[in-house]
Amino acid sequence: MKRLRYFTVDGLKTEEDEKKVREVLENLDGILRLDVDLDAEAVEVEYEDEKVTKEMMAKVLQSHGYFMRI
Repeated sequence: MKRLRYFTVDGLKTEEDEKKVREVLENLDGILRLDVDLDAEAVEVEYEDEKVTKEMMAKVLQSHGYFMRI
């Protein structure tokens, strides 16, 4: 099932952070769309929950130094 969720991401402050977060999340199978809001330090993610979970996204971001609140 497709899901659309909004997550805050600690450490998402600069354009470099945005590029890294995009790169990390867009490489996950099941991510359909991703919007980044630097001002809110957040991402809006549309994803297929049969392929990727919010916990998987949080774990891969954490391995790159970002903390996604789920």
